[in-house]
Amino acid sequence: MSYSELMISLKLDSTRDAGRFAYHLKFLLKADLIEPDVENRKYRLTDLGRYIIKFTDEIEDQTYKRRKMLVRTSHFSIEEFDRNRITQSLVIEANVPTDLAQKIARETEKRLQQFKTKYLTAPLIREIVNTILLEKHYEDYRHDLTRLGLPVHEVSRLIETSGQNIGAIQKAAGDAVMEEYTLLNILPREISDAYLGGSLHLNSLATWILKPNEIIHNLSFFLRSHKPKTLEAALNLATNIIRNAANDIIGYQSLENFNTYLAPFTKDLSPNRVRELLRLFIRNLSQTNREEPTTLTLELSTEDGYAEEANHLALLLLEVLREENESYPLRNPKIVAKIRRQSLGTDEVETLLYKAHELASRSVLVYFANLCSEEQKNTTYTASGLRMKDDWLQDQELDVQRTGNLDVVTVNLPRLSFESKGDEDKFLELLDNQLKMASQALEIKYQAIKRRMEQNRLLYFSQRANNDQYFRLENASRTIASIGLPEAVEELMVAQGHVPEDYGKAFVLTEKILKHIHAYVKKQSKKPRIRLSSAIVPNKTAAYRLAELDVEKYGWGVVRTHGSKDHPHYSDINRVSLGEKEQLLLEERIHQLTFGGHLTLIQLPDQPTSAEALLAKTRQLVTSDIGFFAYNTSAICCRNCGNTFSGLHLKCPNCSSINIFSVEFC
Repeated sequence: MSYSELMISLKLDSTRDAGRFAYHLKFLLKADLIEPDVENRKYRLTDLGRYIIKFTDEIEDQTYKRRKMLVRTSHFSIEEFDRNRITQSLVIEANVPTDLAQKIARETEKRLQQFKTKYLTAPLIREIVNTILLEKHYEDYRHDLTRLGLPVHEVSRLIETSGQNIGAIQKAAGDAVMEEYTLLNILPREISDAYLGGSLHLNSLATWILKPNEIIHNLSFFLRSHKPKTLEAALNLATNIIRNAANDIIGYQSLENFNTYLAPFTKDLSPNRVRELLRLFIRNLSQTNREEPTTLTLELSTEDGYAEEANHLALLLLEVLREENESYPLRNPKIVAKIRRQSLGTDEVETLLYKAHELASRSVLVYFANLCSEEQKNTTYTASGLRMKDDWLQDQELDVQRTGNLDVVTVNLPRLSFESKGDEDKFLELLDNQLKMASQALEIKYQAIKRRMEQNRLLYFSQRANNDQYFRLENASRTIASIGLPEAVEELMVAQGHVPEDYGKAFVLTEKILKHIHAYVKKQSKKPRIRLSSAIVPNKTAAYRLAELDVEKYGWGVVRTHGSKDHPHYSDINRVSLGEKEQLLLEERIHQLTFGGHLTLIQLPDQPTSAEALLAKTRQLVTSDIGFFAYNTSAICCRNCGNTFSGLHLKCPNCSSINIFSVEFC
């Protein structure tokens, strides 16, 4: 090596250590252990130097019984142990000073020498290094050096006993790594602790820094650029939009005003041909994404230039969905039917509404958006309960289409009621802290997704037409949702000496909590680029996870939950019957104070309910301020004949087989 190379290999500073290095170099030359190679301007070992090194190695081997250690690396190779690798990892991964890194590496080597294993593994070495760092109180360095992944037992359980398909197993393993990474390296410690402890729930932790939550597509954007000539081509385009965008999104995708955009393509086509193409489209969609279905919103109106074609397309779509659902319960797509006051009573819309309720009486594939009031006029809903309106930039297209929901952070309200012990002021103080953390987590996600867009990692969303990027990230909503509102209110009331049946007090407390959240998000939304909103939307994962953590922490004597002791859960949304007038009044107030999203589920009896009866109930609901609702029904599916029937039955009404299973739609 040359003079400079020697200094670098010893990690010496050319200015600070020059004198010390020159002294030792001169000593080695004088002792005839090294000699200069004048031609190459380097130094090399003499024969005596080589002999001394060999001799001292033999002494070390005899004294410390040093043995050759093999390491199975993370790069799928077996190499001889080299403590310099530990030094490099400490310096590069955790920014440990070189001198300290070398000291830790030497200590690690000594401990590893004591093991009698056939070979070492990279994770084992990392564990020893982390142990030494903790012993020496270098917790920050240990945090940066932590290895992500699942224990062997967890991977074995996933493969052998989880019952998941191969794709789901791979996804679960990958999600576990990303969740750990986000908690350890992305989110502040306070937010990570709140998530792990059960105060907050991040809706999609595994993809928190990778993808947004929901999108509302604008079909006209693609129709203009691709210019399909036929309905078949237009439907294929819609299918491809959903398939391609699925890589860039976590949850629901919505095709807004599906029937009005595609209405022109049905002109001069026979109903049978349209029906055939729609059936193929539905079957393609049902296979595309079963976990997070597509939302198709239908505009039930008679004002558009292609109103007749649009209504006819919607009618045929509802009929095809009913027919397909009878053979096997469909989960995809979901339909949102927009109801407007000016359209009610017209023959075309009444027929559409009947068909929609006929489908609703058999499954929860149809949701109803009540747009009868002036406040709801320019509102859009997705089947997740997400609500978007022209209240951000005061422009319907910019505020609603080609944007969506960044993500949802859920606040555990029952946890706050336990901690506040009936003190409303203390409850709201604790709530403020949770709201701040939720808002901060959503801001971190926004910055991360913005970087992904700039890096062109979200290929579909980053595409441009006329220099206009498709996904409008800046206009996406950020949602703070609440879980367990009824349980929190009941806990506060009991702690204050009220009975749970005191509806008046429950109404006042519910309104107070929601107003407080609404005031917070409204204040935050005044800041540039922060479209923050509050919501109460379906979230079974949060409902079960947070309830289980609370039961574990506080015990069954304290926690009020639904479900069994094996599977307790909180309320995510309210399930009511039309006979519960007081509950419906409360639902109206909830919808008025949760601008980010809401959903009221009308629970139907176990017996089959007719489309006429449901339509009559809908006429009552659209006169209220309940903005978004659906009907929840019980049904059975026969494995023998494949038919689905509303209500609960002991055997198949068609073939009398007892080989049936119940279907829970929501």
